[in-house]
Amino acid sequence: MNIKLFSFLIALLIITLSCNSQNAANELNAVEFKQQIKSTNNAFVLDVRTPGEFAEGFIENAVNINVNSAQFKDEIAKLDKNKTYFVYCLSGKRSASAASYMKSVGFKDVINLKGGILAWQGNNFPLVTAETSTVTDKISMEEYNKMINSGTKVLIDYYAPWCAPCIKMKPMLEELEKEYDGKVKIIRLDISENKQLAKKLNIAEIPVIKVFENGKETWNHNGYIDKEALKKQL
Repeated sequence: MNIKLFSFLIALLIITLSCNSQNAANELNAVEFKQQIKSTNNAFVLDVRTPGEFAEGFIENAVNINVNSAQFKDEIAKLDKNKTYFVYCLSGKRSASAASYMKSVGFKDVINLKGGILAWQGNNFPLVTAETSTVTDKISMEEYNKMINSGTKVLIDYYAPWCAPCIKMKPMLEELEKEYDGKVKIIRLDISENKQLAKKLNIAEIPVIKVFENGKETWNHNGYIDKEALKKQL
């Protein structure tokens, strides 16, 4: 290879890696995230979930700007790019996207909460609410235990309505529900409506698929799975 061409390609690679590094936000686990907030002067905690999710409980002093709203970029543009931002969502995926965008438009220091609120609560760290009333899950642990102790095999899809792989899997699960009618009970459990239950069940990421027989878990899978692979487990 021509030496000049080789040198050019190496330089291009270095520039590309440098740009990617500059646009990548830092990511901390829940313990590190909490400690860093405490030790940072004028820390700006940014919750990028929906207003409904935010109202149910948020990290103390957090400001809510929904990453999926049409106004997100306009609202972000109003912020001081020189501050340190601690960004989070439910599982860490939406906030990673928001943090990456913020870095790309010139924010100096953006830190994403790895695992999101699920990881935060998994460490028994508190959330606060605008109201004093306690937010309850739609499904209690007692109801959940009744679900998995059904007389038939039970498949539970732990999901959230904003999760892209979860949305992709929904039609497939609906098809399987018809194909296995009377043989397998298929349940979709929205963890955004059942945060305490998800915490108790150690659901720290989504989607998660679990199969139960007589109340005993016989199989589980984290992340997206296609129809044929899932049918092999049924």
